[in-house]
Amino acid sequence: MVEYYIDPEDVISDFLRVNLTDPRGRAEAIDTNNFTATAGQTEFTISKTGSTVQCITEVTVNAVVKKKWIDYFWDYQNFKLTFFTALSLNDAVVVTFKYGSTNWIYSDKPNGNLGATSFPRIEVFSTGGPGEKIGNYDAPVHSEPSLQIDCWARDGQQWTIGGKIYSNEYLGRYLANQVKFALEDNEETLFGIFYEYSFNGPRAAPYSEEFVSYHSVIDVTLQGTGVGRIIK
Repeated sequence: MVEYYIDPEDVISDFLRVNLTDPRGRAEAIDTNNFTATAGQTEFTISKTGSTVQCITEVTVNAVVKKKWIDYFWDYQNFKLTFFTALSLNDAVVVTFKYGSTNWIYSDKPNGNLGATSFPRIEVFSTGGPGEKIGNYDAPVHSEPSLQIDCWARDGQQWTIGGKIYSNEYLGRYLANQVKFALEDNEETLFGIFYEYSFNGPRAAPYSEEFVSYHSVIDVTLQGTGVGRIIK
């Protein structure tokens, strides 16, 4: 039995990297790594020369699509993909991913050294959430983690998206709505860890003098058992 640790913030950040498009296009290029598995192999390191892998968008084994968090674990810090079930000799593994020079969606709050090129950006962080054991001493824990998702737009920056110009509070609200739509359209991809969600927002948040930015917020509450780890 192996235990994989992963925060809800990291799950949602990865989900948003896959399903949202950066107006600045910092990590939207697509490439693939192709592997031929050895007998019993489970781990693969994903790489792109001169760039950073930002998120995995699809994995196939012998042309069969595998599901993130159900069939494999993605360690985004070490760029390592681990299958929960060992592969067979000569299995064909194809990993499709986004890459770029930097990211724009993060599972923490911004620091104080952000320049204009760091915007727009999205941060995901925990605001708490209850948990309850659903049975006797060895029963799983049902959790409802609450996340705040901040969508930041630098004052004065304009971006044309789908033929419309977005800036300032209008851009922040647009990004927050894209978060909401991504959850509505792709909820099933979270089922390896979460099985339900609710949200509140978007809502306007105070202007930040420190970051010279507007931002909008969407609050998301997730539901799952054994949240924070995957045991296989």
